[in-house]
Amino acid sequence: MAEWKSAKKFAQEKGVNYDAVRQAVSRANKADKKFCKIGSKYLYFRYIYGIGHGGKVLQIYSEPIQSATPECVEVGVPIQTEVVPTQANTKSITETPDISYFTLTAEQKEEANKKLCILKEYEKARKRGVCVVDFLKVCDIEHPEYALNEAKLFRWRRDYKKSGITALADKRGVVRAGSTSLDEWMQEFVLTKFRAHGAGKMNFLQLRDALHKEAHFRVGYDYYGFIMGEVKSLCGYGTIKRFIENYYKANSLEYLMVTKGEDKAKSYRQPAMGNQKEIVTYRNQEWQIDSSPLDVIVLDKDGKQIRPFILSIIDTYSGRCVASLNKTSNSLALIRLLWKAFSKLGKPTYIKGDNGKDYLSKQFQELLNGLGIDYDRAIAYSGDEKGSVERHFGVMQHSDISFAHGYIGSCLRDREAIEQRTPKRERTGTDNNGNAIKTNQKFLMTFEEAEALLEETVLKWDIMRVRRKSDLSPLDRWNACNKELVGVDYAKFLLYASEGVNRIVGKKGLSVEAMVYVSKDLPPVGTEVVTRHNIDNLQEIYVFDAKGNFLCTAWDREIAALSAEDYKLAKKMFREDVKAIRKLIRSAQASEFTKLHLAYDLEKMQDTHRKSLKSESMAEDGDISALKQQLKEEREIRAITGANFDAPEIKKQPKQKRVTWEDVVNGYISESA
Repeated sequence: MAEWKSAKKFAQEKGVNYDAVRQAVSRANKADKKFCKIGSKYLYFRYIYGIGHGGKVLQIYSEPIQSATPECVEVGVPIQTEVVPTQANTKSITETPDISYFTLTAEQKEEANKKLCILKEYEKARKRGVCVVDFLKVCDIEHPEYALNEAKLFRWRRDYKKSGITALADKRGVVRAGSTSLDEWMQEFVLTKFRAHGAGKMNFLQLRDALHKEAHFRVGYDYYGFIMGEVKSLCGYGTIKRFIENYYKANSLEYLMVTKGEDKAKSYRQPAMGNQKEIVTYRNQEWQIDSSPLDVIVLDKDGKQIRPFILSIIDTYSGRCVASLNKTSNSLALIRLLWKAFSKLGKPTYIKGDNGKDYLSKQFQELLNGLGIDYDRAIAYSGDEKGSVERHFGVMQHSDISFAHGYIGSCLRDREAIEQRTPKRERTGTDNNGNAIKTNQKFLMTFEEAEALLEETVLKWDIMRVRRKSDLSPLDRWNACNKELVGVDYAKFLLYASEGVNRIVGKKGLSVEAMVYVSKDLPPVGTEVVTRHNIDNLQEIYVFDAKGNFLCTAWDREIAALSAEDYKLAKKMFREDVKAIRKLIRSAQASEFTKLHLAYDLEKMQDTHRKSLKSESMAEDGDISALKQQLKEEREIRAITGANFDAPEIKKQPKQKRVTWEDVVNGYISESA
């Protein structure tokens, strides 16, 4: 098959001396011909840009031509495309497009066009009989920057005839782009080193040293003579740096993965998949759930500095948010957040979350399964699959939260900059609670104040119309949807939310976790029931029969209202023989005005949020009217019974015998009899 081949390859295949080929081409070139005579045959030749003598590569067309009649080439007709000679009884071959002009910069194109205009003017002058000397005198006046002489003018004319307008561009440095003097093993070595250590600031001088040390083992290079300055180096510092820069110009994705990591590369270069809201057509069709550390240091009730977690649920259709602040992200915190979302938004069709152990825990999954809610797990390490909630975290943490005392920034770089505002000598001490003194952490908010700030930020997010492309707030989109809301009953929620404990009704009531719970509606003694704790108040339990039907609510007034986490902590402290709980320290050193200001902001935002929300009712999830009536009666009886203990306050009243809940119940039963 006829094709263009390099002169060396042509000489090897045809068994011709390479120097003889070059001499034949040189003679033809001086005679302004496009073909040369090699042996008894005439062959086409050309020069293309590349790495070679003068930045050009000589090519020979492999098939000889039939006639040795020279072709006349006019200036102005670029010889840029590949012209394949035709033979008798053969089909023509499609020309290969030349894109070399496209690769030129704007400055190179402008310069090439100026030189072409000069050549065209010279051809017109020749036809009018103007000699080259007179033409050059005029050209020096009009274009003194070129310092044009006869040799340069003819060289431009010859180059243009051979390679077209691209030959007139100043391509010094361009023709060598991407080339390097490093051997192949050197290139592979420096790339391997960069891939392994390029995440930080790359030390190219050390890389050059490592390359010479490797050459000591590979090719016997005198590495120790090199470090002593007695042996010439294989390459310079700039050679390695330019090679890596040129290599990664064409491999930008690899550069991102090496220097910034796979997650950043995915974030920067992954193709956009469109807006997730476009595939969700109504409210409560999809929720997205996730957690993220708060970018603020706060004080817990013991005065210790903690960094709590934000747990957030986003309705993908409208963008409405429900969030909570927790000391740790665990399954109990997720369950509380779910109930908060159920009470505000209703019941969703499915929830999209990640593969965290809290989301895949047995307790959390059984709750969703019991309520008939699907859980869609996102692909591991693919935050873009739940982009709405991920984006929402960034918006919240860069809003009012970024102005809070104790803000530490959204990344290590920001945190370091904040830390540097405090002199180093002042960052070595500790405060009264043993906390390290750090920048902007002298007037920290309490955990409760941080909760109020987060709630106010979430409410503002729901009603904010400014800075949104559609000028619609999440509440506007929520109110515009007529999809019926489905509610979740709290008793049914607790049936699956907390861990069930099987117990048998005794004479004194139900004994659960060393506490006795009683109710007038308990089934007969000896009946097996299932109890579920109220996850927000351990003085109350919900009682179900073996089939899961709600029976009654039982309570114990011997203890204060404790959350599940607090009760677990109390049991742990008891087991470890801890004598006393540490005294609560005073809350953050913020002024009373700041605290009142937070409370005022939250109250005003709640009022504005309430007025913006369309008034509507949720459909009941099943027939629970009888259950509601039973709970109402229990509350009335509890209020009447509790009224017996409301005695007027008397100063210095003698101590009386304590009346227990069991005495009240027995008295109530005897009066009824």
